[in-house]
Amino acid sequence: IHFYKREPKFSRVQLSEDNLIMNLFSSESAGHAKLPDTRRILINKDQLQKFKNNSISTGKYTIITFLPKFLYEQFRKYANIFFLTIGLLQQIPGISPTGRYVTLVPFLVILAITAIKEIVEDFKRHLEDGKINNSKVKTFRNGEWLDVQWKSICVGDIVMVMNDKFFPADLVLLASSEEEAQCYIETANLDGETNLKIRSALEATKHLKEAQELYKFVGEIEAE
Repeated sequence: IHFYKREPKFSRVQLSEDNLIMNLFSSESAGHAKLPDTRRILINKDQLQKFKNNSISTGKYTIITFLPKFLYEQFRKYANIFFLTIGLLQQIPGISPTGRYVTLVPFLVILAITAIKEIVEDFKRHLEDGKINNSKVKTFRNGEWLDVQWKSICVGDIVMVMNDKFFPADLVLLASSEEEAQCYIETANLDGETNLKIRSALEATKHLKEAQELYKFVGEIEAE
């Protein structure tokens, strides 16, 4: 990680506050042109390459994709193909001694119930996604702290995570309100471990808490 200062010839953004201050780190991106095996992330500045956005989606379907995806999932099962074939054959007079709708109607009813169940479950997933994506975190932009939705956080943004709050993305610790520039992280929702993990800020950044100092702050992260 490289950190340096530069005069305001190039617009550099600030960092302030005495709480947890983090730098967003992307989990998905393309390699930089000069460094094909690494990812280059500029702190507090427009990126040289395009990164993924920070919104999440755990839903399986959208309004457009529901019908084709649902039918594909259902007819991947050999049992459903079998019952559909039997039901269609029964529509031909003289093929089956039973009624034309003995197999087809119950089969369609079961498909309809399954579709309703999938819609309800997926709707709940989209609601949960919306709550997470619309959660807000203080983000340092244009010299001030703004409440920004998680889905609008960009790679290179500096965010302030308060005590007992969730991280909005993968982060690199720049500074902390603790005297030793440390923070204690619980990762139970990731790996099930309830013990707190200690993370420390770098010597080069742990003192950056005042707005005037952080306005000139410039940094760059190169990750494999």
